[in-house]
Amino acid sequence: MDFEYGTSVDEGEIETLLPSIRANPAMDAAMRASVGGALAYFHENPVLHRNVRDVGRLILCFVALYLDATGGLTHRRLRALSGQTGVISAGTATAVLFRMRAIGYVDREEGSGTGVQRRYVPTPEMVETFRRRLRIELGSATLVVDGLNGVLARLDEPEVFRTLVAVLGQEVIHAASNPRADLDPINKLSVRTAGILILWDIIQSAAQPGALFASEAEVEISVAALAKRYQVSRSHVLSILRDLSEAGYLERLSRDGLWLLKPQLREALLTFFAIIYLGVGRVVGRAKARLSEAAGD
Repeated sequence: MDFEYGTSVDEGEIETLLPSIRANPAMDAAMRASVGGALAYFHENPVLHRNVRDVGRLILCFVALYLDATGGLTHRRLRALSGQTGVISAGTATAVLFRMRAIGYVDREEGSGTGVQRRYVPTPEMVETFRRRLRIELGSATLVVDGLNGVLARLDEPEVFRTLVAVLGQEVIHAASNPRADLDPINKLSVRTAGILILWDIIQSAAQPGALFASEAEVEISVAALAKRYQVSRSHVLSILRDLSEAGYLERLSRDGLWLLKPQLREALLTFFAIIYLGVGRVVGRAKARLSEAAGD
């Protein structure tokens, strides 16, 4: 499917297109690229992931970039939008803002006011960090959605990135504010520290040639290794495995770390990533339209 200049896909169309995307023969390759890319980037960028280890905080960073691209990043606006998404509290938004300052991802804008009205600006380091993260999902989505390569090739252009972030922010806020009930186990996992990363790690270890994993797959899971790798406690990892088991995604086969990945997990992942890729297509379509309008085409 092709997202040309001036076109976008609404919610109803996404539901209509969902079955065809799920059935796309390239979905396994796309999902492998997303999972592998996210895990590789975790190890490439330890500073980010020591401070942003759940999806809520990652969303907040995208929201910060969105606010900068649409009127300015202030403490007040960040708190207001974080509360609107329901994924992260206003208090946590404050903590993350100051953490982003501490790791050099945002700076105060001189002469921009005081208190909650003071403006902050993303640093070049933050912009480059999230440009690279966005490139992973755009690159994965190109395997199943047409019309994305043009924007992907121009992602280093400041205006293209800024426009894409402005549109993406609206999409992220909407999605976070309206979670899908059929993906509730993954949604809950995503707001837990390193939850999604641990799931991606398990899935990648079960990957097979030509497929992310088969309808069912046996995998050895080391609780101690996962805890060390993602800097969490063993009890935290065990709790995540218990939640995945209760959701019907995993089944423990033995006490020596052998688990079975269930068909329900593959079905949930097909829906999860199909929605992401269709959302990326919608974002790119709207961003293209804005860029075309700005250029007077």
